[in-house]
Amino acid sequence: MLFNSVEFLIFFPITIIIGNLLKSRWQKLFFLLASYYFYMAWQPSSIKCDARSTSGFGFLVDTLFCDFKINVYILILLFSTVIDYYSALIIEKSSKEDLRRRTFLILSLVVNLGTLGFFKYTNFLLGLLNDINVWNDFHFEAQNIILPVGISFYTFQSMSYTIDVFFGKIEARKSFLDFSLYVAFFPQLVAGPIVRAETFFRDLDHRLVVYKEHIESAFALILIGLTRKMVFADNLGKVVDSVFLNYQNANTIELWTGALAFGWQIYFDFAGYTDIAIGVARLFGFQFNPNFNFPMYCRNIADHWSRWHISFSTWIRDYIYIPLGGSRVSQFMYVRNIMITWLFAGLWHGAAYHYVSWGVWQGVMLLVHKYYSDTNIAKTLNEKGGKVYEIFARIFTMFCLSFGFILFRAENMDKAWYMMRGLLFLNDNAIPMYRWLNYRYGILIFICFIATYVFSRRPIPTLFTGNRFKFTAFVVVNIYLLLLFGITESQNFLYFQF
Repeated sequence: MLFNSVEFLIFFPITIIIGNLLKSRWQKLFFLLASYYFYMAWQPSSIKCDARSTSGFGFLVDTLFCDFKINVYILILLFSTVIDYYSALIIEKSSKEDLRRRTFLILSLVVNLGTLGFFKYTNFLLGLLNDINVWNDFHFEAQNIILPVGISFYTFQSMSYTIDVFFGKIEARKSFLDFSLYVAFFPQLVAGPIVRAETFFRDLDHRLVVYKEHIESAFALILIGLTRKMVFADNLGKVVDSVFLNYQNANTIELWTGALAFGWQIYFDFAGYTDIAIGVARLFGFQFNPNFNFPMYCRNIADHWSRWHISFSTWIRDYIYIPLGGSRVSQFMYVRNIMITWLFAGLWHGAAYHYVSWGVWQGVMLLVHKYYSDTNIAKTLNEKGGKVYEIFARIFTMFCLSFGFILFRAENMDKAWYMMRGLLFLNDNAIPMYRWLNYRYGILIFICFIATYVFSRRPIPTLFTGNRFKFTAFVVVNIYLLLLFGITESQNFLYFQF
């Protein structure tokens, strides 16, 4: 089910009204069943009711969904929930010397990473084997495996719980109902943010009261999330699709427009989703941490990643980078830790060479920034460079990020390499030509940079709450933008594919 759909417009008020009428365990059970319904409303492309499979697993999937509206992919979510619930209980009950502690931690990791690996990386690994097979003509056939929506998010969320119990950071949850709701709670289920167990159970045990100002700020978040998605992301997607489809005929300015437009598209798309998720959760009495903090208004790559997809960047920091040794190691090991962490980040986003290359590029940028920051030149410029140096630093950061945007969006490395060469005027058609259709999007992107500078000074929801005139104007402007410029056909959020 999409946040930007008529189905959710019906589902959400019914859920919040009935949920507030129920109390205690009945309320939790209702929220859990509503979350499962929300997840099962997703119809993967493998399901074809008009041309059903007649045998095998495909027949089961099609029949259950088309005739009974049961999505079998919910079983994967339930399986992960059961394994991690019982693993955490056994880990907590076992002494530190007990072999079962480590055994059930490994079980949790193997089940979660194994399930994720099967659905997400099987075809990538088969393709990799085909690429390195130089001895004969045998090739592995690609498998018809559909990636379950949200699997990268809920497996990481559930797995982090087991790890935290193992290291004694939190206590294992005794209630299976509570833990199931933590894994499946619908606002963040399919595209994040990745919520830590400590945060969720804190609010589950002591539900936050929802006052008038909280309703206003939550409504503001939901509304700005819809505007970011339907007005900005979906409209920018038009020029992104056009440039990346016709990249061989695009000149340098159009390639830059396409790269920057994709950066803004994926930001508006994903930030819009998490805005809605956080706003919806707040109306249910849960306070999730912000997942974006104006990442396009960044001074360097480290600043960018402290603002972008915060729940993911802190996850890989806490569960990969720090366990590897972090920065408190030799220089060689520090470089290794950075590159492993960001190689993992690239693979998490997708099973393809261009995602791996994107992760490597992020790691390289972070390393270059780290060693540059330690030089006397950097220290002097930071102290005496003033506004000129700050503006240059922000432009240069966006210049470097744009190569990553292309790596992330391009379907293959040949396409990515061609487009990145074009950014540097190295292609035959690099000479700019006047084509207003694409250049007007360049003006829109420039406006986005100006707007993010203005609004980065203060969180958007707090700008208008408490002031009736400002809040009314904010609502009217956003509704006007949605009605006038919003893409009315329900468009999937980009991060559903991860």
